[in-house]
Amino acid sequence: MERTRRRTPALVTLAVIATVLLTGCGAGFNATAVQPYAAGDGVEANSGDIRVINALVVASPSITSGVVSATIVNRGTQTDTLTGITSPDGTVNLSGSATLVPGLPTTLGADTDPNAIITGITRLAGESITLHLTFRHAHPLTVTTVVVAPNGPYASITASPSPTAS
Repeated sequence: MERTRRRTPALVTLAVIATVLLTGCGAGFNATAVQPYAAGDGVEANSGDIRVINALVVASPSITSGVVSATIVNRGTQTDTLTGITSPDGTVNLSGSATLVPGLPTTLGADTDPNAIITGITRLAGESITLHLTFRHAHPLTVTTVVVAPNGPYASITASPSPTAS
């Protein structure tokens, strides 16, 4: 009886150690926890030295325009320029200085320089939207991202209402 009592804790300890070791290795190098992912609501994409982070469109259902929101980082050593943004889901007007200085983030938003306003938007919050970004040096980049409502962290990112005909 005493021999069984001494063996039981040892077996339990061995089972716990084996479980921890075997389940930790079962995920391998392709485990979800070690894969890169976009921590925000938008998407991430790369084109050479250009990295687009958290790209999305903020649009209210009460107006037919939205704001392209993203951060663009030039990880290279040569200055590049965002030369345009287009979408099959609306007309994008890119304005301001879209020079991408190496090592510095460039933010697109409602009140930023540069900014991109999409008018005639055909997508609602929760739906996907396609954006085509072109650069002076980097290859063009196409992202499919999401339209979000101007709520929560996006409440301050709003486009002016589109003018209506009188």
